[in-house]
Amino acid sequence: MEAEKRIFIVDDHQMVIDGLRLIIDTINGFTIVGESTSATQALDCLTGLNTDILLTDVSMPEMSGIELTRLVKKKFPNIKIIALSMFSESQVVAEMIDAGISGYILKNTGKQELIEALNKVSYGQNYFGQDITLQLMKSFKRNQDESSRLTDREIEIIRMIEQDFGNKQIADMLFISERTVETHRKNILRKTNTQTVVGLLKYAYERKII
Repeated sequence: MEAEKRIFIVDDHQMVIDGLRLIIDTINGFTIVGESTSATQALDCLTGLNTDILLTDVSMPEMSGIELTRLVKKKFPNIKIIALSMFSESQVVAEMIDAGISGYILKNTGKQELIEALNKVSYGQNYFGQDITLQLMKSFKRNQDESSRLTDREIEIIRMIEQDFGNKQIADMLFISERTVETHRKNILRKTNTQTVVGLLKYAYERKII
């Protein structure tokens, strides 16, 4: 008989923990081995527990779910993490994915979706609720649309900016005036909705422009 998967829950609202406990206690194959309303305390508790899955809130006062996820994956790489949130913003989901989660579900989800998430993640798969997947797809399409509005010349200039070339150097290499380079840069910042070179390069890296 397969051993039960051991779950630890961390959320700064005890009511949420109690609700999850009521549901999980009815699911075969899973058992709750610990809970905490403090992310810091949860880290300490995990040290002494053989945990398979961590259910964590995303927004917590002393430490965000993003930071907690990074720390847990560093200290306990075998623990699978499912994020719980009231919000489905694609940027937050992307940051949690980058931190190392295996799943992301909304707190208003039903019992069946929670069961599906636990089962998939426990077998090494990823799970993202329908609303989350929709938000990620919209964000991906929006990013593609934004990048496609950049001209070949603008992309060329972004790549030269990444190499730390100044306006005069860019102008000389492209046989255009500095004023034209400045105009291109203004258009690039406007199209990418960024304000600084750092922000622009982050945008370009995330979208594989450079």
